Amino acid sequence: MTRRSGGVKALIVILIILLALLAAGYAAVRIYFPLRYEDSVRQYSEKYGIDPYFVCAVIWTESKFDVHASSRAGAQGLMQLMPETAAWIEKKIDDERVTAENSLEPDINIEMGCWYLRYLMDMFDDSELAAAAYNAGQNKVKEWLDNREVSRDGEVLHDIPYEETRNYVKRVDDAYEVYKFLYNLD
Repeated sequence: MTRRSGGVKALIVILIILLALLAAGYAAVRIYFPLRYEDSVRQYSEKYGIDPYFVCAVIWTESKFDVHASSRAGAQGLMQLMPETAAWIEKKIDDERVTAENSLEPDINIEMGCWYLRYLMDMFDDSELAAAAYNAGQNKVKEWLDNREVSRDGEVLHDIPYEETRNYVKRVDDAYEVYKFLYNLD
């Protein structure tokens, strides 16, 4: 065997190892950023005119797709709806199967969460503001937009006062990019 063919074989082995590492890394990322309840995500993101990657990003940030997730504040389910919010949404959605009592069922929870995201996006006309409102509440975001120290133009939050909400919006933005990269939901 010549030195040249030995070098080519070594290069091929190195390329195969690199490809295997990339594939393993890709698989690991998909494990950390799962896509569960895909049919419901697709159905309700389409029904309410929301980017399905944004819905996945919110679900991942809220619950990591854990249907049994609950927060210290009392939010529950995949999209971490507060019981009062679920009861309010129940009155807004004209569908007898969508009730606060069954808001922990994945399909219902995703529909309610998508409806609420649409409501917030209509209110603020911006997904970042909708994400901030999903976390901190719509009244708090309206208050921030009226405060020139955090919103110079009344339309964009240049500095989100709550660290939790600032981090939440960043996590949603980051997860959105990851879901766009990993999955084909279009």
